[in-house]
Amino acid sequence: MASQEKVIEGDLPPAGADDDDDDASSDDDYSIGRESFSDDGSEVDGDNNNNNNSNSKRGRRQGNDIAVQESRAVTIVRFLVVILLLAVTAGVAYGVYFYVSESETEDFENDFDDSSEKVLDSVGSVLDQSLGAIDNFMVSVISYAERSNSTWPYVAIPDFSVRAAKVLSLSKASVFGVYARVTADDRAGWEQWANENNDWINESIEVQERQGEELSMWSEPEAISGVEGYLPTEHPGPHFPSFYSAPFVTADDRPAYGFDLHETFSEELDAMVDKRVVTMGRTFGADKEDVENVEVSKKVSGLVLPDEDLSEPIVAMYYPIVENATSGVSITEDNADDHKVVGAIAMTIFWRELLQNILSPGSDGMVVVIGSDCNQVFTYHIFGPVAEYVGTGDLHDTEYDHMTRFVYLYQLANFSFRGSSYTGFPLSDEQCPYWMKLYASDTMRDDHETNNPLIFTIVAASIFVFTSFVFCLYDCVSERRQRKVLRVAVQSTAVVSSLFPQVVRDRIFPGTQQSSNGKSGLRVENAKGRLQQFLRGDGDGEEGEDTPEQARGPDKAGTSNAPIAELFSDTTVMFADIAGFTAWSSVREPAQVFTLLETLYGAFDRLAQRRGVFKVETIGDSYVAVTGLPEPRVDHAVAMGKFARDCREKMAELTEKLGRTLGPDTGDLQLRIGLNSGPVTAGVLRGERSRFQLFGDTVNTAARMESTGVVSKIQVSQTTADLLTSAGKGHWVTKRDGEVEAKGKGRVQTYFIEPSGKGGTSVSSGEDTADEDDEFQVMDEKTRRLVDWNCEIFGKLIKQIVARREAWQALSKKGNAKKQASGRALPPVTTSTKGKPLDEVKEVIELPEFDPRLAQDSTNPANIELDTAVTTQLREYVSLIASMYRANPFHCFEHASHVTMSVVKLLSRIVAPSDGVIRTAQDGKGELASTLHDHTYGITSDPLTQFACVFSALIHDVDHQGVPNSTLLAENSPLVATYDGHSMAEQNSVDLAWKLLMEDQFEDLRTIICATPNEMNRFRELVVNSVMATDIMDKDLKDLRNQRWDKAFQETSRLGESQEVNTNRKATIVIEHLIQASDVAHTMQHWHIFRKWNENLFREMYKAYVEGRAEKNPAEFWYKGEIGFFDFYIIPLAKKLSDCGVFGVSSDEYLSYAMKNREEWEHRGQEVVANMVSKFEVVKEDAVVESDDDHVVEGNPEAVSGEEVDADEGAPAEAPNN
Repeated sequence: MASQEKVIEGDLPPAGADDDDDDASSDDDYSIGRESFSDDGSEVDGDNNNNNNSNSKRGRRQGNDIAVQESRAVTIVRFLVVILLLAVTAGVAYGVYFYVSESETEDFENDFDDSSEKVLDSVGSVLDQSLGAIDNFMVSVISYAERSNSTWPYVAIPDFSVRAAKVLSLSKASVFGVYARVTADDRAGWEQWANENNDWINESIEVQERQGEELSMWSEPEAISGVEGYLPTEHPGPHFPSFYSAPFVTADDRPAYGFDLHETFSEELDAMVDKRVVTMGRTFGADKEDVENVEVSKKVSGLVLPDEDLSEPIVAMYYPIVENATSGVSITEDNADDHKVVGAIAMTIFWRELLQNILSPGSDGMVVVIGSDCNQVFTYHIFGPVAEYVGTGDLHDTEYDHMTRFVYLYQLANFSFRGSSYTGFPLSDEQCPYWMKLYASDTMRDDHETNNPLIFTIVAASIFVFTSFVFCLYDCVSERRQRKVLRVAVQSTAVVSSLFPQVVRDRIFPGTQQSSNGKSGLRVENAKGRLQQFLRGDGDGEEGEDTPEQARGPDKAGTSNAPIAELFSDTTVMFADIAGFTAWSSVREPAQVFTLLETLYGAFDRLAQRRGVFKVETIGDSYVAVTGLPEPRVDHAVAMGKFARDCREKMAELTEKLGRTLGPDTGDLQLRIGLNSGPVTAGVLRGERSRFQLFGDTVNTAARMESTGVVSKIQVSQTTADLLTSAGKGHWVTKRDGEVEAKGKGRVQTYFIEPSGKGGTSVSSGEDTADEDDEFQVMDEKTRRLVDWNCEIFGKLIKQIVARREAWQALSKKGNAKKQASGRALPPVTTSTKGKPLDEVKEVIELPEFDPRLAQDSTNPANIELDTAVTTQLREYVSLIASMYRANPFHCFEHASHVTMSVVKLLSRIVAPSDGVIRTAQDGKGELASTLHDHTYGITSDPLTQFACVFSALIHDVDHQGVPNSTLLAENSPLVATYDGHSMAEQNSVDLAWKLLMEDQFEDLRTIICATPNEMNRFRELVVNSVMATDIMDKDLKDLRNQRWDKAFQETSRLGESQEVNTNRKATIVIEHLIQASDVAHTMQHWHIFRKWNENLFREMYKAYVEGRAEKNPAEFWYKGEIGFFDFYIIPLAKKLSDCGVFGVSSDEYLSYAMKNREEWEHRGQEVVANMVSKFEVVKEDAVVESDDDHVVEGNPEAVSGEEVDADEGAPAEAPNN
């Protein structure tokens, strides 16, 4: 067929060449003809006649030869094509079946691998966490024994029930007990001591009975007992008698304690003592024939509760208690004598509990075989989050022996994604070590095996058969046409052969090819081709250059200087906008905003490349893309629908990950997407910055689809919906209820689509991979994200403290560090507080004197690695602070995090001295960095000061009751007596947070924050001043702050005061105003943020009103009260930020937002209040009408919404909801 087309192309000479030849030879040909065939019939020249006949015959013969050759070639090609189609059909059918089958098998194997990793990681984490809890308990007990000068085995553990409850909550143990090691010589003394120190039992019983348990009476033992009764006095020992246990179990048939664990578990305990390792005992319940004996052993030993299922396998872990372990349990041969084993901690765990709640529902079929080198083997079957005991022995299906994972339990820490944080005694690898094998099963395979391979194979074969049939039909039609063309070609060849000699004829036929490449060929450039060339990046011309030809406009000859533009009739345009972005970005740093956009748009670009989608541009937070150009495609609507779905899923995935570093509410950002299909004019606007643009009504309508859409949904026009339906994707399409009002379009009907199938994102399987290392798993996901973000912020600040401290220590070794810098690290500081926080408020807090060498020589904080204990304690502290916040709509942990974010932002806007170029004083220009230090009053020169500011923001509303101080005073709350009726909520927050920080469990965290008593005192002063500053309704505090502000920033008020004192005075008052501004930062941010928190505060105050804790309905004063709050507090506060001159553009930004929000509230406030009243069902006539007794008196700066807007509320506020 190709050769036939070649002959056809040779029939007619090229336009230019033939015209020239005809013009040059027309007269001669005519004269020859006339001579050969004269009118009078005279005889012509014989040579000419013979030549003509010979040429004619040669031409016919040449044409026939061409016809025969081409026919033979077509027949061969047709035969080969048929054979090839059959072979391809068979090959494709086999390939499809093999590929789909292998894909299912691969999915099955990948699912098994993923599930195995999750099981191993979870079990390893639980063991790591459980051993860590025991280790901490052991260290605390040994530490107490040393402090109380107690000797083993005569050590009483204070608050045992509380400590044990903590250990049980951090592990999955069912029973927890402490067994002292008692020698034969100590036996009589211990028996007497145990009966004299058993008061803890009544305390435990009282706690358990409060929790609903019914416990019988208990009895004291006469002596240490065994399985058969009391042990004889001549028993050689050693003994491990039971004493402390949790939960405590009473029984009428045995004493409450004194059972010798060593009699039953001598091998495990002896190995624990000799090797100083954690041993695991024989599993109970694994051997069915031993159930009766096991029951007796269990009940007597206290290893399991009486009501537990005794047939379930259960194992006990034995952890050694060693002397001198207060600073760690790293033991070597050299110091083994100093770490004598004085007891054991036993923790009983059901194997089933280790396997629960690992896999998600639907992930069924994992077989887990647990065994030991002591020939104990039993099998479990995991069905989603539930683990079921199957029986003893290895009961897995041998068909899946090739799909297995094997690991010893002492190796499980290596499989943890988060790594091991446990640093105590290792699990024994010699004393009957336990192992775990994971297998696949038929249940897992059934979830992945389908009929898809057969179905896809049939469909593929049918497509190829149908294609072959269409090809044969087309070939028949083409054959008929080609015969006619070939006949004409043969005749044309004969005519040419009869008219031209061989030399000329040989030049005519190849001339057609030459003319297309030679100079005679005319280069005609198609506009669409040039456009595609430009979009592929290989177009001619330099971007940004305006040539004279381009300036003249389109070139008449059709060269590349003509505009590059074309109409594409079948395209689909997408507009995607980040909902809530404007409000979100208003409280972030520019770098954070661009981090988000670069991450999202970079991911979208990669998705577009994979989907064959063309990205047009980004406009702010809007992403514009198109399908159907530059290469046309029939499925442009379907492709764009899938791309939109991918973008939405990728957005959710990335914002979730970015929330830790970019702060709260990042995970709440979502896309609003609009699609429309139709023709567009596409082209390149050339100039200084050439760029590709789309024009036309299709583009405008797509933009309207986005702007009128719904968050996290894909809205499409009627045209796109019809295209999707015609493409067989009608199940994607859902008609939107009612029509929407589109600008420039009127009311139009739109649709939502939900493209099915797997998206283009790398979304995880859906399991929650959150940390399992603490008791705070009850947190909701948003609180967990807030905790993570706060930990990230505090971690960076602590690194800055460490970097500055290391720099100071380096200078101290040289002997030239300034005294004001932080001193050398001392033993852990535990500052106790005296009196009330309000009494500790300082007029001037002394900050460290600036040393430029510290800024110059400090280690990069990013290169500092914090100790695991510090990060663990930091997370635990922040989590506990989060749990201490009540579930108030406004005074909650989320708002505290919002205040923290504002503090961080304001601190980042202060010019830090390290940013300046440090000059020596020798050049007469002084030290620029020192000048900057004075300009910013030293706030950012000291990392501890920054940490204190952020710390104060986090804790400032801890345990807030949702009502102002005035209500607490009226209710005669216990806090009134404690704090003399002044700033009760604020002082309570300080005391609770400080008391928590001073607990022993946060010793490492305290030490790294404050290494010296001076640092701790300064840290305390900063926290107290900052938190007390949030009480803006206490008149005495307010007057004091105003006086200090005037004294700091008025020249006449600080005459005779040293520069250092004046700088510290300014720093103190600026820090207080920084906290105040951050506490009400929502009023000086985007309108949507203002509205969110304003509504939350209204809800909180209305709740207090409904509960009878507030005298007035907030709806009565809300509108006017907010205006007064802006006029007499918010705007003056924003001006103060600007006046102090240290916050850069943030002060102007805050003032601008405050003015805009005040103006917006004045115009829309009554409508907003009415909506809130309706929302919270506040039934009160004329709720938003201004009454005669409004709580704002014009011109009175003291009237800030009266008693209703207390400092504890900060101010009404709103949230981002674009």
